[in-house]
Amino acid sequence: MSTIVANTPGKEAPGPRGEWLVGNMRDFRRDSLGTLAQSFATYGDIVKFKLGGRVLHMVAHPELAQEVLIDRSSEFVKMPKHQGLGLMLGNGLITNDNHESWLTQRRMMQPMFHRQRLVAMGDKMVAAGERMIGRWQAWPDGETVNIAEEMMQVTLDIITQTMFSADVLSEAGRVGPAVATTTHFVSKRGVGPIQLPVSWPTPNNRAFRQATQTLDEIVYRLINQRRAEGTTHGDLLDMLLEARDADNGESMSNQQLRDEVLTIFAAGHETTANTLSWAWYMLAQHPEVMARLQAELDSVLEGRTPTIADLPNLPYTQQVFNEVLRLYPAAPSIPRLVPRETTLRGYTLPAKSMILLSIYNIQRHPEFWSDPNTFNPDRWAGDNHKRQHRLAFMPFSAGPRICIGNNLALMEGQLLLAMVAQYADLRLVPGQQVKPEVAVTMRPKDGLQMTIHPRH
Repeated sequence: MSTIVANTPGKEAPGPRGEWLVGNMRDFRRDSLGTLAQSFATYGDIVKFKLGGRVLHMVAHPELAQEVLIDRSSEFVKMPKHQGLGLMLGNGLITNDNHESWLTQRRMMQPMFHRQRLVAMGDKMVAAGERMIGRWQAWPDGETVNIAEEMMQVTLDIITQTMFSADVLSEAGRVGPAVATTTHFVSKRGVGPIQLPVSWPTPNNRAFRQATQTLDEIVYRLINQRRAEGTTHGDLLDMLLEARDADNGESMSNQQLRDEVLTIFAAGHETTANTLSWAWYMLAQHPEVMARLQAELDSVLEGRTPTIADLPNLPYTQQVFNEVLRLYPAAPSIPRLVPRETTLRGYTLPAKSMILLSIYNIQRHPEFWSDPNTFNPDRWAGDNHKRQHRLAFMPFSAGPRICIGNNLALMEGQLLLAMVAQYADLRLVPGQQVKPEVAVTMRPKDGLQMTIHPRH
């Protein structure tokens, strides 16, 4: 494994040769995560790929992350909306590439995600977890479930209850497939040789438009119901409806509201659900870690349901969750566009090329993590987790655009981890092949079949 060194200016970065015309596109389409991991191991911290006629550089070192996301962020910009998540989320907080309007959006929403405000939402988080476990209690010991779907459902319950004061559990069967369809579409489009207009009637385009319509129906219903109620709930939706333009006093258009609500609605539940799915996968393979986690829960909680207030007294629970975030970051990479030719550590990055910042590889970098591929929650005990670089662990990105919901994800994830581990043992159904699949976020491909065994 090579480390960052000064290189001759204008030097071409190393990378796999690929095939004639299509370059490395087939490898990316077959297994983008595996391709990036193998290339990192073979070529080092900066790797050049060709996707048809486009150039992409993967970068996988905290110092490079510092340059791309913070020190030189003006040189590495958000992807155009027609290429990235903007196709799905419009001009919401994640996708807005205009700094001034983005900053206004961020400042408006930030109070809703302050730690103190989130603590006040703890009862709603607990209630959602209890609703899920309540369903499980009606099932026989050893019931087989797709735990990935269960985690999607409970986190959807939490995000809609806390941010929009609404109940959309009846729509869970529509939301999951719609989000999966749209994110798969965006991911495949990002590595495709050509990008046909979404309006063209191809099968993939039709499926994407139908999935987007499903999400729009749910989101616009939330907005219209609130407007019709004429009451306030003190939630994020109230903030968005009450927001006024500083110059002309106008409220948000329906399209603006849709983009903001859909961004929080979609991104706010899927990411945490995927992290929790990977947590159950890892714990099922490490029963000694599960036993230690449950021992902490039993000792501290003495049988009562955990609350947000208990989290500071559950350090091992936090260590387990952090280690899952390290090995399986919900967003394993961050794309950026290089609008003008520049260099990074001496390597030439052509104009209109792409950068893929590989969080997955950074968080497994042997320069910063001993036995990087080993699941070891003890690496987070005490001062063990202090690394040589603060961006060696960055599951929520970094810089000004760090995930606005990072505190919500940490509280919610640790709370649900505690609630489920306290209630039951989850065991993998034998014979299934569990592989990561990246469609913007990283999830278990084809779900995760597990059996539920209540402890008491």
